[in-house]
Amino acid sequence: MLDWLIVGGGPHGIHMACRLLDRGVHPERIAILDPHAEPLARWKHHTHNTGMLHLRSPRVHNLDVDPLSLARHAETKAFMAAKRELREEHPVRERDFIAPYSRPSLRLFTHHVQSLVDAKALMRLWRSAEARSLQALEHGYRVQTHSGEQIEAKNIVLALGAGDHLNWPPWAVQYKSQKGEANIWHIFAPEFTREQIAETDDVAIVGAGISAAQLALALLEANPNRRIFLVSRHFLKKQDFDSDPGWLGPTLLKAFHREKCYAKRRSMIREARHIGSLASEVTDRLQEAILRDKTISLELAKVHTVSHGPTRRNLQLHLYPFELDTTQYDDTGDLVFQFSKDVKILEADTVVLATGFQSRRPGGAFLDEAIPGMNLPTARDGFPIVDRHLSWRKGLFVMGPLAELEVGPASRNLSGARMAADRIVHSPEAHESTRPLASLPTSRAGRMKRQVESRRPEAPPHLLGEHKNPPTSRSSTRVCPTRSDSEHPQRSQSG
Repeated sequence: MLDWLIVGGGPHGIHMACRLLDRGVHPERIAILDPHAEPLARWKHHTHNTGMLHLRSPRVHNLDVDPLSLARHAETKAFMAAKRELREEHPVRERDFIAPYSRPSLRLFTHHVQSLVDAKALMRLWRSAEARSLQALEHGYRVQTHSGEQIEAKNIVLALGAGDHLNWPPWAVQYKSQKGEANIWHIFAPEFTREQIAETDDVAIVGAGISAAQLALALLEANPNRRIFLVSRHFLKKQDFDSDPGWLGPTLLKAFHREKCYAKRRSMIREARHIGSLASEVTDRLQEAILRDKTISLELAKVHTVSHGPTRRNLQLHLYPFELDTTQYDDTGDLVFQFSKDVKILEADTVVLATGFQSRRPGGAFLDEAIPGMNLPTARDGFPIVDRHLSWRKGLFVMGPLAELEVGPASRNLSGARMAADRIVHSPEAHESTRPLASLPTSRAGRMKRQVESRRPEAPPHLLGEHKNPPTSRSSTRVCPTRSDSEHPQRSQSG
């Protein structure tokens, strides 16, 4: 039986593995379960399809334990050599870091992640398979994969992303079901790559968030003479981050954790996120293309239906104008729009949906069966109710979207991965599986780090609210509706 099984090999899962190794868990006692052949496979697919040049997160939000690791990696000989080699094959212009907050290039971030995978030998922990079922054992858990393999571990970390729940508008679903294969793609669909779009195609991109904008700019760079349309139901929204940086600390999280109603917490998360917003440098480039160069057209409308065009090769989008929001209009700055109340037909060779993901809980059938089977508490929206260590049940932890009712609006981001891992590695279960301090590194930096951690104050008691599946006993869950963890005798003993 393993000490730790991390289900999910994306950014959150990789950072969690690095944290456990840093805390002294033996590599042979950890495994990472993911259906892909390499770490961050889905994340790399998504970022490539958008044409991303720089991350939205600052450089301190990287996947290593040390927040300054990425900055140091930019100066290494290995990365310098990789930049020279790439520049010879494909001339690139992006800088390693850009303002504000020293945000790294995708090229640098990806190279840094690979260096972590190599340095920490994470591929030795890798199990390439899809988790199908989760079962509680007397002293741990058993995960069964799609191939029938059974993996047992004392502790499980569910680091699942939202990538399985793409948001397909009804009009696109209807057309695909009637016509079969057509030139309508979702930007994050596993079967779609940006290279499938012919260089001469006129492209309509549905959405005006950062993914849509980056794709439009990437397609424009590949062929400045093609027509590119952005079809959006809202104006361009300029925000450096997808939520206020105050959500990374007590400034905003203090009130969030005081709120005992999980429905209200969900509302706070929804209001805090700048959904469909653009980073400043992307906004500037897009406005230049729309206003000055006239190479990208912004259509403020919603798609009603889609049909074949006259040539049977292209598509016609039937657009309806949306209601004018004067508050939004006042915030558009230099952009000036002409509004029409008439239905408009837009012709394009390819349609790409940059409509994001559904707001459903990740995990699908894997968790649909586990939740009633282990009596796991959930809020009304189906998301986990966990304690301050992100424990859903003794030895069962969550990260990413699954942890957002406790971590807050930043839970899905790289900063959320660091916040979640910090809570998990300070859990009693993590302390039980780490090597004694005498066996840890004795460097001055290591000693200082342990001294700081030994003085780290305990997190405030977890505040619990109403949920659909109240626990029936301590053996079935770690969350009590009336008492904090410190009041549980069993919890106190294990600590």
